[in-house]
Amino acid sequence: MLKLYNTLSRKKEFFRPREKKKVSMYVCGPTVYGPGHVGHARTYIAFDVIRRYLEYKGFKVRYVINITDIHDDVIKALKQEKLSLLALTKKYIKMFLKEQGLLGIKKANYYPQVTKHIKEIIDFIKILIKKRFAYQQNGSVYFDVSKFKDYGKLSRIKIEKALSGTRIEIDKYEKKEAVDFTLWKERKPREPSWPSPWGRGRPGWHIECSVMSQKYLGKQIDIHGGAKDLIFPHHENEIAQSEAATGKKPFVKYWLHGGLLTVNNQKMSKSLGNYIEIPQALKEYSPRLVRFFIISSHYRSPLDFNKRAIRQVKKGLQRLDEFIDKLKNLKNKKNKKIYKKLILTTKKEFGRYMDDDFNTPRALASIFKLINRGNLLLSQNKLASQDAKDILKFLKEIDQVFNFIFWQRPEKEKSPKEILKLAKEREKYRQEKKWKKADEIRREIKKMGWQIEDTKKGPKIKKLS
Repeated sequence: MLKLYNTLSRKKEFFRPREKKKVSMYVCGPTVYGPGHVGHARTYIAFDVIRRYLEYKGFKVRYVINITDIHDDVIKALKQEKLSLLALTKKYIKMFLKEQGLLGIKKANYYPQVTKHIKEIIDFIKILIKKRFAYQQNGSVYFDVSKFKDYGKLSRIKIEKALSGTRIEIDKYEKKEAVDFTLWKERKPREPSWPSPWGRGRPGWHIECSVMSQKYLGKQIDIHGGAKDLIFPHHENEIAQSEAATGKKPFVKYWLHGGLLTVNNQKMSKSLGNYIEIPQALKEYSPRLVRFFIISSHYRSPLDFNKRAIRQVKKGLQRLDEFIDKLKNLKNKKNKKIYKKLILTTKKEFGRYMDDDFNTPRALASIFKLINRGNLLLSQNKLASQDAKDILKFLKEIDQVFNFIFWQRPEKEKSPKEILKLAKEREKYRQEKKWKKADEIRREIKKMGWQIEDTKKGPKIKKLS
């Protein structure tokens, strides 16, 4: 039976969802002001595997990843890129979804955006004010942490400690206490804002997840995931405002938190020059290799992104591919079925390790043990065609969870009609031997982000990376 580590209880617990065979799952999504980095890739791939394994076990998973499209970082990017809020966020939402697809991450059921839920956020804050868990001050609204007696139960932070030595913060934000957090921020000049009963402003960061998880998954959910650095204050504040508003406990039955990613044993930072964005990583490494690298580590463990570790994982991937090629080309028709027992043993091991808090490293080790045994039998000519078919069938079955063994390449981006029209026009000039005109069109196509490659079978159009 599946056990998972619950941050709330600090121990492994048997997984019993609120509804039989149905799982509600919410994972904190991106703040869309730039490309994602490899730390984000680690989090979303890890939770993708968790979601896939639950589905493999027969659960129907309702999966939500929110999109933060209004935030201090977004506003800062607006000024730097000189774009409208809609243009900037649309650009990076598109990039985020593309990155998810490239990394083999299954689409969520919903990707709710903060700016499309302003009414619901305002209504939620009204409830908190009515229940006296929140107060208005100078156009902003704050959550009164002192009114929520369970505050700190996720992070194990004591309110008394959080309150000490914080006079500067209190004065800066004009709250009653520094530990109180913002639900609604008063409008600042030249910043995006929305009308509210407290004046024009915008939502605070934490409120969005309580509102959107409730809208799409209900007042109580089974699994809430995110990286460890969200435990405090984000997830702590989510619990406080959600349980205060609904009166239902627990807001989340199982809190799952992923380990953080470092680069060459250092915290990732632009100032250190080791900040690796996903597009940058995918220029150097294939998406399949990145996915395998991340799955090779337990989701709760710290993970260091370095070339030596990736080279090791690459060797494992090559061994896997070589083994699969041998199986596909095996012509030994004598049906010995030597492998049947080993497949069953490996399947049980895979299930046992994945049932133990999604232990992907040990589950993968059982797969490579099977590969080692298979290679030995192949060298001894003791493996039959039927064995090969059974092994391939088993690997395809578990790849429903891992999604890197039989890698499905993303569909090629179709050439826009305008590019196709120009390519046709260029080909006409080439047939007429008007090379200058043809070269001008080639350059025009390149400026638009595409290139033409002339082959014996005719011109091929490719998207420039």
